[in-house]
Amino acid sequence: MMKTLTLALSLVGAAAFSRSPMRMAAETSMVKNGWKYDQNKFVGGLPGAIAPLGEFDPLEICYPEEMSESDVKRLREAEVMHGRVAMMAFVGYIMGEAVTPLTGKSFIMPTVVSGPANSHLAQIIGEQPIAFIAFVSAIGLAEIRRAQIGWVSPDEALFTLRDDYYPGDIGFDPLGIRPDTPEAFATEQCRELSNGRLAMIAVAGLCAQEIVRPVQILENLGIQREIIA
Repeated sequence: MMKTLTLALSLVGAAAFSRSPMRMAAETSMVKNGWKYDQNKFVGGLPGAIAPLGEFDPLEICYPEEMSESDVKRLREAEVMHGRVAMMAFVGYIMGEAVTPLTGKSFIMPTVVSGPANSHLAQIIGEQPIAFIAFVSAIGLAEIRRAQIGWVSPDEALFTLRDDYYPGDIGFDPLGIRPDTPEAFATEQCRELSNGRLAMIAVAGLCAQEIVRPVQILENLGIQREIIA
């Protein structure tokens, strides 16, 4: 259930991919987590050019020489956030379909759900609309808080990130695992991006698989529910 909900909610952030009119970066860049914007480098010098693909951008979506620093950061913000949603969605697909048959209920909402994960959201809406609204409202509040942290107020400028904001760095680190040095931070950023990119591809595959063949993922792979139990 959570996987389909988070997947659906990821569409909310898709507007961040809309490309604003290209303009040269005129502002003075600030140093953020050891990174300073450089329009002459791939994606402005942000981490993420990872082997074996390296500087992979065949459609030239990010073109720093003709974009502002905020435009480049906005694209990276969208990539990081979609990657995080996809990582949660992947776990949700597998765990939701594995746990639900054992408990008879969703581990997020107190209602019975069954079948492929793609259908769980519709079942939740039909059985527990109030709980669903509360759940979505909580996510909406979290998104509003993220916007307050990283984005310039709309009455000042549209689709613009704050000068001192690093894409994806909303200050949420309850386990205290944030690296202390710029080098270590860049390494961790690459790891997160790698996992997020893989998760986005994987979740798209899971969703497509259940559309083509509407059975649960592990069952489709030949792993029977009895083995999981």
